[in-house]
Parts: sequence; structure tokens; C-alpha cells
Amino acid sequence: MSEALRESATVASGAGPASSLSESSWKDDSRIRFVEETGKYIYTGDDEISYEWDDEKHAWFPMWDQNLIETQQAAYGPTIVEETPTEKPKGKRKQVYTSEESAAKKPKGEAKKKPNTSVYVTGLPYDTTEEELKEVFEKFGILMEDLKTGLPKIKLYRDAAGVPKGDALVSYFKEESVELACNLLDESDFRAGVASKIHVQKAVFQEKEKPPASEQPKPAARDKKVAQKKISKLEKRLDWFEEQPGKKAEKFAKMVVLKHMFTLKELEEDPALLLDLKEEVRGECEKLGEVTNIVLYDLEDSGVMTIRFKEVESAELCIRKMNGRFFAGRRIEAALFDGKSKYQQSKSDIQDDADEKQRLEAYEKWLEAQH
Repeated sequence: MSEALRESATVASGAGPASSLSESSWKDDSRIRFVEETGKYIYTGDDEISYEWDDEKHAWFPMWDQNLIETQQAAYGPTIVEETPTEKPKGKRKQVYTSEESAAKKPKGEAKKKPNTSVYVTGLPYDTTEEELKEVFEKFGILMEDLKTGLPKIKLYRDAAGVPKGDALVSYFKEESVELACNLLDESDFRAGVASKIHVQKAVFQEKEKPPASEQPKPAARDKKVAQKKISKLEKRLDWFEEQPGKKAEKFAKMVVLKHMFTLKELEEDPALLLDLKEEVRGECEKLGEVTNIVLYDLEDSGVMTIRFKEVESAELCIRKMNGRFFAGRRIEAALFDGKSKYQQSKSDIQDDADEKQRLEAYEKWLEAQH
């Protein structure tokens, strides 16, 4: 602490209760402690202001802390520091961010975090091929393509002799596909009917040190054009439903129609099936993406249900997973809504009292039969 600050602090707080203490009484005073790190004696008074013993001057001086600053400002007002005028630099003025603004506003030029679109797979059979990996993992999203070869970006790790080691790296075009693949493939059998459990997790990359910008090779103009064409091609694959352009096409591309999910006889015999079936289908489809609506058409002989997803990609995955699958002994048909078919459904909100009463009576009879 400088002499000026010591004098200012002493004036602000008065001489201080510590100034009258003699060295012989320190041992018996609980307010005085010795700090080994600094080799100084510290006294803390009832006003919570701390004092430090100066061996050269044989006197106590207040320590410069927040309490002392507040005491000084209460007596004399805030400390004013004179600033010498400086010439303003010519040219473009740079934006200065405060500590509060830095979290909300960031200067331009900060590197944008690259999305992680790859999964790391372990536990693969040693005779696994890239083509086999492609067939399994493309069910959960569009695979990224290598800019040079045009093949899916799948890296099957091999030993020095070229034999697969049982692990691989698979890269998708969209980050959302990573979560789907991890949720649906982790701890599953890679080959149906064969004990071949694999582990799928989000790939973790160790960032390499980048050379200075001046030493980094600049990509050729041709390479940039090739990359742009590849990305444009993959983007078009996401827009594969092009029969009806516009908002309607986008809406229909997110709606999946499932057939043969129930029979009318089953609904009559079990009134609770309508709700149970909707909950069961929702739980299964939410593994593929966010579900916004599910409708069961209880007047359709073909047992129709529709599921609306938030994302187009989730609807495509639902079709791949559900089409041809057996449910209650029936083979399910899954397809996108064509935008034309009109399925029949009993409208509970416009039913007359007689129809509503009949449905409630059937439900009560079913409940009684369960006990």
C-alpha cells in the first residue's frame, strides 16, 4: 500500500481503535492474528475494518479493502481520479464491449463451432464391410459423402495388415441424425438373428493445433465449387417430396400414414384400445423425433393412424422402421400422406347425446367385465 493511500485510509476511518494497542497486549487480544503467508499481524476491529502492523513505523495502518472504500466514500464521496486528455486516434472507431455485454455480443471474427455429425461404433464383427455399415446407418439419416470419391464418409479402422479392428466412424449430413443413431442402434445387434451387439456413441474429436494463417494452404477454387455442388446435392435429397411444391408439400412430408394397426372389432370389444394404442405408437415414434399429433381413424376398416412429426427426416425414418413390420399378427403399411385421401373418424366434439351415451355405456360395461 502506498503512503498516500495509507494516509487517505487513516483519515477516512480516524486513527482507528487499533492505534492504541501495545505489542505486549497482542497475545491476549483475540482480535489480533498473525498471517504466515505475509508475515504480518492483522487486527480486525468491531467496525469490521482490518489493520496491518508496520514493523518500520511501529504503527497500525488500515488495510485497503471494500469496507474501507465504502467508509471513505461515505465521508468524502467517491474517489476521483484525474485523467490526462489524450488525442483520439484517427480512423474507424472500434467497438468496445463491457463485461455485461460480452456474453450477449461477441466481436466479429470469432470462430463458429463446427457441428459434430459423426458417430463412433465399436463391437463390430471383424468381417464387417463399408457397404454393410452403409445399409445399417443410412436408415437414420443421409450419410455425408466424400468430396473426392463421392462415397459415404465411413471409416472402418484396420490394423497394419489391413484387417478390420471392430470399430468405425460414420458421418452424417445433419447433426440430428447422430442422436437418432445413438438412441436406436446403441446396444443393438448389428446383424439380425446373430449375437453381434454394437455400441454407438457421438464421436469425440481431439482438436489439432492449427498452423498460423499465413502457413495454411488456401483451398483451390475448384475444390470449393466441388464442395458446394456436393452440399447442394445432399440438400436436395432432403427435399425429396416434390410432387406438390409449397407449404402443403412440406406439411404432407411430415405426416406418416400407418395401416392395419387395429380392426373395428377390436375397438368394439376393448373401448380403451383407442387411447392405449395412441400412447403406444407415440412412445415408439418419439424415439425417431418430436411428434406433434397422432390421429386414430376409428371408422376405417383398414385400421388407419396418422402421425405428424416436426421434422421431415423423422417422418422418413418412421416409414423405414414401421413399413413391413408385424403388429398383433398384421403386417403394417407405412407411407407418406398423399394429400388426397380422406379417412373416416367419429367426431366426439359434434356427436349427439345418444352417440355419446352409447359410447360411455360400452366403456362402463367393459370396466365391469375386468373385475
